[in-house]
Amino acid sequence: MKKLLPLFGVLLLTSIMPLPAPAVEANPITSTLGVIVGAPIGGIAGLFRGALSKGTEYADDFSEGLGDGLLGRVIGVPTGLIVGHVTGGLTGIVKGVVNGVKEGIDDPLSAGSASLEGDFLDFEPYDMDL
Repeated sequence: MKKLLPLFGVLLLTSIMPLPAPAVEANPITSTLGVIVGAPIGGIAGLFRGALSKGTEYADDFSEGLGDGLLGRVIGVPTGLIVGHVTGGLTGIVKGVVNGVKEGIDDPLSAGSASLEGDFLDFEPYDMDL
């Protein structure tokens, strides 16, 4: 029994130890530089892309929702532009920074890490890939 006690102690210790972390595939210096560069550029690009994409989308949606006539356009377009620019811009900043950090680690210094991937107005600031 005295010989089994150290064996049980080792088994208990190894069972509660955390698993080793997977090896980092990317260069840590490049990944760090990707985050440092990607987060601010992604935030600025996300601000402009989110504001413009949601501003144009909401201007059309609001005017169509109000009847798409003269009165619908006079009220809907400016209201949609303001609401879309504000909400799209604010959430675009957050998505741009998240893309800068996430993509900056995985794929440093790429168009995705700077939120510049795809068409300029084809940007969905509300869709966060965390």
